[in-house]
Amino acid sequence: MTQKKFLPIHIIALLLSLLLLSRPGFTEAAGETRYISDKIKIYARAGAGTEFKLIAPLITGDPVTLLGEKKEDWVHIGYGKNRQGWIQERFLTAIEPSAKRLAKAKAKVEQLEQSTKAKIVSLTETNKEYRKGNTGLLREVKELRNKLQTVEKKYKTLHEESAAFLELQAEHKNLLAESQLRREREATILAECELLKTAYRIKWFLAGGGVLLIGFFIGILLQAFRNRKKKGSSLRFK
Repeated sequence: MTQKKFLPIHIIALLLSLLLLSRPGFTEAAGETRYISDKIKIYARAGAGTEFKLIAPLITGDPVTLLGEKKEDWVHIGYGKNRQGWIQERFLTAIEPSAKRLAKAKAKVEQLEQSTKAKIVSLTETNKEYRKGNTGLLREVKELRNKLQTVEKKYKTLHEESAAFLELQAEHKNLLAESQLRREREATILAECELLKTAYRIKWFLAGGGVLLIGFFIGILLQAFRNRKKKGSSLRFK
């Protein structure tokens, strides 16, 4: 019987590795985005090798999507609108190229500048409106202050006039009271005068009556005296 010979284990492992490398594989970064490296221009090919035809130029900063297949240094990528091809992995980078980042940064800066300018213009217009409004408010405040000063002056004048009015009112009340007292005194004096007039009239009446009585009595006495004288003279003639 012939004894079968087996290959060593390390040779089998090497052969399996070569076999796997010769077949299409899958990268661990399937679905991730990569970029064409700086300052180069390459072409995507129809297959994994330089013998395949060129199908599309790719320049620095163009984004591509890893589709997962890999053959040695070649990776299967997607680019553009649903287009596919193969490219050497050494021309790809996971970091977006500085030129593209700079372009994006410049675009963002320009956008921010435009937005800032628009905001400045808007703020300037708003500031103008606020200034107009503040001018109007200051004018209104000034007018209100003038009105307040006028009202305060009127209040002060009214207060002074009110105090003078109260003094005049008190003085008027005092004069009315004095006038009432004078009227009452005048009434009393008039009543006394009327009594005096009446008494004077009565006095003169009595005096006149007395004079009449005295004259009457004197007349009677004179008449009696005359009668006596006549009687005496008549006795003498006889």
